[in-house]
Amino acid sequence: MKNIKSKRNSYKLFFNFFFLIFIYCNPIFALENESQSIENNIKINDNWKIILNKASGKTIFFHAWGGAKNINSYIKWASKEVMQRYNIKVNHVKISDTSNVVARILSEKTAGKHKNGAVDLIWINGENFSFMQKHKLLFKDNWIMNLPETNNMDFISNPSLLNDFGIPTNGMEMPWGVSQLNFYYDSKYLKYPPKSVIELKKYIINNKGRFTFPQPPDFVGTSFLKQVLIELIEDKSVLKSTYVKDRHEDLLTPLWSWLNDVTPFLWRKGINYPTNYMSLTQLVADREIDIGMAFNIAHASNAISEGRLPKTIRGYIHKKGTLANVHFLSIPYNSSKKAASQVFINFLISPEAQIKKQNKDIWGDPSVLSMNKMLPEWKNKFKNLSKGIATLSNEELQLKLEEPHPSWVKVIESKWIETVSYTHLRAHETDSYL
Repeated sequence: MKNIKSKRNSYKLFFNFFFLIFIYCNPIFALENESQSIENNIKINDNWKIILNKASGKTIFFHAWGGAKNINSYIKWASKEVMQRYNIKVNHVKISDTSNVVARILSEKTAGKHKNGAVDLIWINGENFSFMQKHKLLFKDNWIMNLPETNNMDFISNPSLLNDFGIPTNGMEMPWGVSQLNFYYDSKYLKYPPKSVIELKKYIINNKGRFTFPQPPDFVGTSFLKQVLIELIEDKSVLKSTYVKDRHEDLLTPLWSWLNDVTPFLWRKGINYPTNYMSLTQLVADREIDIGMAFNIAHASNAISEGRLPKTIRGYIHKKGTLANVHFLSIPYNSSKKAASQVFINFLISPEAQIKKQNKDIWGDPSVLSMNKMLPEWKNKFKNLSKGIATLSNEELQLKLEEPHPSWVKVIESKWIETVSYTHLRAHETDSYL
């Protein structure tokens, strides 16, 4: 009797073993996760066909900064490609201040214009995104996950793609590129550039008139002020929280003290400032100042290849790192061309468009795509991209500083404007620096 039971148990175990093998190996019984993944891809493909049909024949107005020739040329190329492939016309509306565009969208909402908005797509990040999110001026949550090319991004390994200045994007804006504040100098005249704001302060005072920065609220100018604050403030973690005047006002004192000390020794005594980083580049080229700065890591190399800067220019960042962030593409809630905008965005994040954008001779803006998620052929193409002579390597750019919460930006900008007004008055009262 025991032998019979033992044989039955053996048969039972044998049957269960082969049943499990059959379940896991037979394609009819796919794993639950794999099945779910296939279903999701089918849904994306079906939705994408609908979006493509809606997009054809439409014209979209893409509001993006227009201050750099190479960026404008890149957008022109992308627009031409989308016209040929999808019959979508893209009008690049060149802007100088994104906040003005955001204000226009808010004005339309206030006036009850919830359809046919003037802005179909906007290049954005930071405070402007925070403002649009707060006032519900953005297209729905997680629309970026419905675009096929999003599959080439790794949001788990790179969570910054879903965070804008520390604020969760909730999938309401598409990552487009990675930026980091970097400095450059002419190695023919300057051997050892200052690599901290403490060293920079000494350099400015000892080299009168040889340093300046773009005038805030220009993005790079404001970013430089944030860089100074981050390096000087003791508790950097506090910058991640919302600015509260009663709690945080005194924490800005090191920044204002630093500026008060250096301003009289800046280019043109700190009375005048270049309008943006392109103007700053010209000052370096003309040998009026010694150090330039940009948020595009390939900017100096691009300027060299275009003949706007000498070949002896070299790049660097500060010892403890520099400010870094992701820039995004967003669709306003009241755009009536959402489908066409999504098709254009999908092309802009494709490997083809991203590798052209990262090319040092085109733009030099680092890609947001994951090398591990792309097809081998594209992975190899990215790997073989050469960098410019003044462009830092990925290893050299490893030290990155997080952006402060957007609420700190307006406080810094408004206080700086007050400081500049005071400086103007002081400059007329005394002329102690010659």
